[in-house]
Amino acid sequence: MEQWFTCLRSPLDDLNPSTQERVYRSFYQFVYRDIHFLVRDHALTEDIIQDAFIKAITKGPKMRTDANIPAWIKRLTRNTALDYLRKLKRDRQMTAPSSCAVIGAAAFAEASVAGEVELRERDKLLYQAMDELKSAYRTILLLFYVKGKSYREICRMLDVSEDALTQRLARARKKLLYQFSRKWADNE
Repeated sequence: MEQWFTCLRSPLDDLNPSTQERVYRSFYQFVYRDIHFLVRDHALTEDIIQDAFIKAITKGPKMRTDANIPAWIKRLTRNTALDYLRKLKRDRQMTAPSSCAVIGAAAFAEASVAGEVELRERDKLLYQAMDELKSAYRTILLLFYVKGKSYREICRMLDVSEDALTQRLARARKKLLYQFSRKWADNE
């Protein structure tokens, strides 16, 4: 187990500032890719990681056991990201377009078209990379990220244990990242 995992079990105020910073940086690096894959926005990813870190340092000292801290951190961060996405969706539904929005619509349209083109290209490359994966990896990724199935549901569907699913999902993400990174670098 990495040392910073155990630091989450003690109150953060008891640690010196350099250790606090190291724990946060380690936490950030540990969860960044997973959250960014979900939300696809760097600034939002950082906000989610900060909120998840605050939850982790407040709930960490109350944990009864050290068992499976990495999985707990991943789950906590993923749930925080899903809460953010639900909140954003709810906020978008509640706000109606105002007359002020019409003023900058042309400038916004140009920026959004460029962003839209980049998103489409990225998604195309991502799906190409997914097509190159083994079918077992592709199935797990689609069930978890696209269809939003829980670990338990996927375990029941594929008749595997949660430990096996966690390991396969991690391998699938790693392989997908490798394939996608190659395609993205070749594309630019």
